Amino acid sequence: MLRGAAFLMLALLILLAVAGHWLAQRSAAHARLDRRLAVLSRAGSGSPRLALPLSVPERMAPLLARAQLEVTPRSAGILAGSLVLIALFLLLLSGPVAVLALIIGAPLLLFAWIRQRAHRRIEALVDALPFYIDAVRQMQTVGNSLSQALERALGDAPAIVRAYLAPVGRRLELGAPVGDAMQQLADRLRVPEISMLAAAIRTNLRYGGSITAVLSNLATILRERIRIKRELRAATSEAKVSSRVLIAMPLVAMALLMSMNPSYIDFFLADPRGHRLAVVAIGLQAAGMLVMRRVMRLAF
Repeated sequence: MLRGAAFLMLALLILLAVAGHWLAQRSAAHARLDRRLAVLSRAGSGSPRLALPLSVPERMAPLLARAQLEVTPRSAGILAGSLVLIALFLLLLSGPVAVLALIIGAPLLLFAWIRQRAHRRIEALVDALPFYIDAVRQMQTVGNSLSQALERALGDAPAIVRAYLAPVGRRLELGAPVGDAMQQLADRLRVPEISMLAAAIRTNLRYGGSITAVLSNLATILRERIRIKRELRAATSEAKVSSRVLIAMPLVAMALLMSMNPSYIDFFLADPRGHRLAVVAIGLQAAGMLVMRRVMRLAF
């Protein structure tokens, strides 16, 4: 039975490799078209990019944009090839169970790392955004237009702001409307603070009024949001520590029992009833972790 499962797992790995190759070939046509279009804007946008990003699912695109990661054919091929080699090695060394764990665990770990990176970078962007808005407002008060103020304020802005708003500056240099350039960034990132900035600019351009007053009020609102977030984080820190202790208690108890009585786990490994109980215990532990994580998540 294990040999049949091993051959089935090997066939699945081969199919995954073929699918990855097909996707790379499919994106080659889009890459050629992008290269031809990039030639038209080389003079305005600097040196051309050597690696063009692959198309990603719509649900993943904002997350990758927030994490500032691009999936190129080269990086996707290296990652897929490495996973296939590791899976083949595990298949020969430990059997199909280890390969199945790799197939399930590797994407989950990669997704968790991308989410953590995106969260960390967006937090830094949101913290620095009010200072950039103040700089834009000051540029406006000395006679610059809105597009000029947005471009020139990037020069003295924090690095995290430049990293995210550099595409807006390039579009403005090429003559794109200010409202459309900011809205494209907001649609790409789907960050509430960026959406607020884009909406404020588009509304002001459409209905008129003093943009400096709008930017001043927006910077005040963003600072107030940051202050409230920090207060909420401080108020719930004790509850977070308690939830982590509750999550760790069963694992620590099991480790202590195994250290004092190594034969304690034999029932879960050798007896079919132990297998079922182990699956139920792991499922309940995972469900409890997810519920506590959901309860403690701050959505502000």
